[in-house]
Amino acid sequence: MNCPLASHNPEMLVDYAAGQLNSESRCAFEQHMADCASCRATAAEQAAVWSALDAWEAPALPADFDRRLYGRIDQGARLSWWERLIRPLRPMPLRAVLPLTATAGLLLMAGLLLEHQGPVTPAASSGRVVRAEQVERTLDDLDLLGQFNSASSSESKHSHAL
Repeated sequence: MNCPLASHNPEMLVDYAAGQLNSESRCAFEQHMADCASCRATAAEQAAVWSALDAWEAPALPADFDRRLYGRIDQGARLSWWERLIRPLRPMPLRAVLPLTATAGLLLMAGLLLEHQGPVTPAASSGRVVRAEQVERTLDDLDLLGQFNSASSSESKHSHAL
C-alpha cells in the first residue's frame, strides 16, 4: 500500500478515523500504519478530533425559537430599502457616531486642500548643466540692463518736463 500522506491522499486517513473504510481497505491501512509513524500519528490525531466531535452536545434551544426566528425574518422582509440600509447604524450611540463623522469631515477637508495646492515637488530639471561663470555673466547683464533702464526712465522724465 502506498502511504496516503506521501501520495497526497489524506482522505483515506479521515475515512479511517471516521470508520468509513471497508474492511479490506481498513486492514491494508492498519498494516501500513504498523510501519509508518507519520500515518499512525495523523490517524491518532484524527481519532481524537472525531471523539471530541462525538462527545460535543449542542445547547438546548428554547421552545419558541422557531416562532421568534420566523417572526424576525418576516419583520425584516417588511422593511423598506431605506430602513434596511440604516438598520445596522441604529444601535450605534451618538457618542460613537460623532467622532467618526468629525474624522471623516476632517479627512475630506484635508483631501480637498491637498488637491488644490500647487505642486509640492520641485519642477523637473531640463537636464542642462549651469556653470558658475554663466550665472555671474547673467547677473552682470541684468545689472547692466537695470542701469540702462533707470537711465532711460530718468531721461524720459526730463524730456516730459521740457
